[in-house]
Amino acid sequence: MNEIWKKRRASYQKMLLKYLRYVFNDHFVIALLFLFGAFGLSYSNFLKSLSGNENIWWAQPTALFILVIMMHVNQIATFLKEPDKVFLLPQEKEIRQYIKNSGQYSTFIAVTVQLALYVVLTPFLLFAAKLTGLNVIFLAITQVVLTIDRTKRQAMGLFITQNRVFSKEVTFSWLIPGLIVAAGVYLPAYVACAVAILLLLFTTSREQKLLATKIFDWRYAIDQEAARMARLYRFFNMFTDVGSVSPKPKRRRYLDRLLPKYSAKPEGLFKYLFWRAFVRSGEFSNLYLRLTLLCLIVLFFIPNYWVSLLIAAVFVYLLGFQLMPLFVTYDEVVFMHTYPINIQKKFLAFSKMLFFLLFISSVFFFIPIAIQGPGIIKALSALVLLVAESALIARIYSKTRINKMS
Repeated sequence: MNEIWKKRRASYQKMLLKYLRYVFNDHFVIALLFLFGAFGLSYSNFLKSLSGNENIWWAQPTALFILVIMMHVNQIATFLKEPDKVFLLPQEKEIRQYIKNSGQYSTFIAVTVQLALYVVLTPFLLFAAKLTGLNVIFLAITQVVLTIDRTKRQAMGLFITQNRVFSKEVTFSWLIPGLIVAAGVYLPAYVACAVAILLLLFTTSREQKLLATKIFDWRYAIDQEAARMARLYRFFNMFTDVGSVSPKPKRRRYLDRLLPKYSAKPEGLFKYLFWRAFVRSGEFSNLYLRLTLLCLIVLFFIPNYWVSLLIAAVFVYLLGFQLMPLFVTYDEVVFMHTYPINIQKKFLAFSKMLFFLLFISSVFFFIPIAIQGPGIIKALSALVLLVAESALIARIYSKTRINKMS
């Protein structure tokens, strides 16, 4: 079983490396650099605005909320698959060591993520929540201990018990950790650290007894792992095609009135087809909405006009780049090769649709930029620049990009 676990871990890591190459492509890395730079600048300005205020009543509740949410970022990775409940069933005694390996691996990943997020949160704890340096250190230890405890409880939950109820899950996953973290925020943090260590010792003793007596719940464990992998694949599917994720087209009849009607003219034909492919496809429409919403959220938290304009321009480019494959959506339909098609009319219909979508996003991006109050001239200039970029992408850049794709 140890060899099986090692092979599956290696296969899992190989899969991550395969898809992360597409996630962190040149365009997304550039966008991330701008996003992290903007976040760092805004975060620094935000903390400076709080440094002179001694009574920030909302800082400690906010820190408490963020710390509790942080503990639920990771889930135990077992690498189990559907056939395992048949082919590995004779090895059920050895599955305990398999789950221990999974727990140790998941704990390492979870603790690493917790420490990285905690480092980002530390300035807020010091300058806004007004915690001392010693309390911040003890609170970090508390956070790590509670993360280890949660991973152990997830591993224990994979075995059949008679009391797997929702209320117990809420109590041990949310209520008790929340109370311990609250003690670390509002009281001397060493108190919370001591309680967290006692909770971990209690969980460890229960884990040893449970592993020795309980039966492994194959179906539940496989379902949990399948759900975890599905979430991961959906994330990767935002950047590239994933074989195990196939977005299901939806009719969306309520949008029919907004879509162009059928026309026998070549341009009208492709206008009809492209708009329905965009609206009814679970791939392009979801990607367009996610990127637009993400940019809106980022822009609302950036007070600097030039940084906001730069980020909006990057997202307009990303939207145009990600929508380019829509042009070849129907290329595998045999009738597209037998019907006399004017390729210029096809490109014209696509470029008009692309420009309209980028124009709508540009207008939405203009709203948070204008709310910052840079002045009417600057705000309108931002809108003009974004619309001009949309036109260049739709009419010029898309032609070059489509020629490479074809």
